[in-house]
Amino acid sequence: MTKALYAGVAFCAIAAVQAQAGELTAWVMDAAAEKPYFAQLEEAFNAAHAAQGITLDVVPLPSYNDALQGATVDGSLPDIILVDGPNMASMAWAGTLQPIDNLVDPALLEDMMPAVKAQGIYGPTGELYFLSQYDSSVILWGNKSMLEAAGVRIPTSVDDAWTGEELRAALEALSKVEGVKWPLDMKLNYGAGEWMTYGFAPFIQSNGGDLINRTTWTAEGTINGPESVAAITELQDWYKNGWIVPASAGDNQFYGEKTAALSWVGNWMWPPHSEGHGEDLVFIPAPKFGPEGVKSPNGGWGWSVPATTTNTADVKVFLDFVMSAEQVAQYADITGFAPSRAAAVPLSAKYGAEGPQSLFIDQGNCCATVRPVHPAYPVITLSWSQAMQNILSDGLADVQSELDAAARAIDTDIEDSAGYPPFGPVTGQ
Repeated sequence: MTKALYAGVAFCAIAAVQAQAGELTAWVMDAAAEKPYFAQLEEAFNAAHAAQGITLDVVPLPSYNDALQGATVDGSLPDIILVDGPNMASMAWAGTLQPIDNLVDPALLEDMMPAVKAQGIYGPTGELYFLSQYDSSVILWGNKSMLEAAGVRIPTSVDDAWTGEELRAALEALSKVEGVKWPLDMKLNYGAGEWMTYGFAPFIQSNGGDLINRTTWTAEGTINGPESVAAITELQDWYKNGWIVPASAGDNQFYGEKTAALSWVGNWMWPPHSEGHGEDLVFIPAPKFGPEGVKSPNGGWGWSVPATTTNTADVKVFLDFVMSAEQVAQYADITGFAPSRAAAVPLSAKYGAEGPQSLFIDQGNCCATVRPVHPAYPVITLSWSQAMQNILSDGLADVQSELDAAARAIDTDIEDSAGYPPFGPVTGQ
């Protein structure tokens, strides 16, 4: 079977030429939140290394994934690229990326959050292909006034997080508070994309389920097993009860209209939430939804090196710089995401002092569950997210049937690829 990551793409959005020694090019996405960071990264790197003859050109690209896909096909990837962490395994399996263990100081890896480090390791070989400067997580953001009006206990740490039963009771109590139209916003307006996996998998994982069996690498009996079905049936019941903001209501019911009392979403909503609620905003840990306790998502974009890159000595200089404690702290302060290195925390204005934001670091260190580092991940997330959109919609699709369909689609893809060697063919099932 041909190892082609981006099948069917026959164009390149932008031409790239392999850099000469000392001239590094890094492609990044053209995103508003990260753009100031990338601008200072280029300036700071060149100020530090131009005298040594090493320069960096950071290129933000619109339609970033299209550019990566096209350049992968025609072999014109630059020296360094940003990769969305869950896609690393499929890119490594396809031969698009090269391992970077020999380009990274082992002491740096020891300083990283465990789940962030795990996100970058390709399981079959145990080699590192990816480094991220940050971790992301999801918490329950709360309207303190509404919670107090409902008489609801407000947890402040992972240790005293709500159980699933407490969360359900809180939603019921909040539904009776004046001004609350929907107790909980779960960002259904994001649609059937990665959010559905990132944001909702923790509920099944806390209850003992998962997206796939991480030993056999089969989905049947896990993504559609009784633990997963029970957790998602509970979420669907909340939707039936009118407790979850529907997709049609848009994005701002919690922080703008203030008709929702809680919001289940990640770090990226910090600016509008803090602006909308001020001192009335509270940070609440992810719930202990089931017997496995608090589970939270993690991960995001990070740095990888294409297999076509040859000037690895210069790339090592870049990786040392971009993953320095100072640069990791800069990323946290500019974007709001939690720093992935312990050494960066005291250097960060946002995370250096004790405060509610520490919850993101606490969850990342204790409770983060890496999305499956497997070449089939694009199919895993697509199948799951489509099922979730169907389940949490006015059509109210049958939970078991939807998860059964997701399991079939995932296992079929893995079987069609002979188990994605060197994961190896699945036997004995």
